[in-house]
Amino acid sequence: MIWIAIGGSALATFLVRSTPFVVTIRGRLPPAASRYLEALPVAIIAALVGPAVVAPAGTLTHGAEPIAAALVVATVAWRRSLLGGVIVGVVAVALLRVI
Repeated sequence: MIWIAIGGSALATFLVRSTPFVVTIRGRLPPAASRYLEALPVAIIAALVGPAVVAPAGTLTHGAEPIAAALVVATVAWRRSLLGGVIVGVVAVALLRVI
């Protein structure tokens, strides 16, 4: 049963990650689809980080995550680099958890 779950997850991951390549190889994307694909990385990162920063009641969580999130937002706004923001966030959480 576990191998079916692993295989299904691998197939789903492959299909999701390969779809943009298949679509763009065959021709130009419509402007709406292009904007959607450009916004997708930001939406995925926000969906992963959001629950670590905001508690279910809508209040900020305690610890390193809200501080790191603020640093990430500042870094991305300043440098316009998602990769730079991710690196700053990971380093900030690691350092703040050590302190």
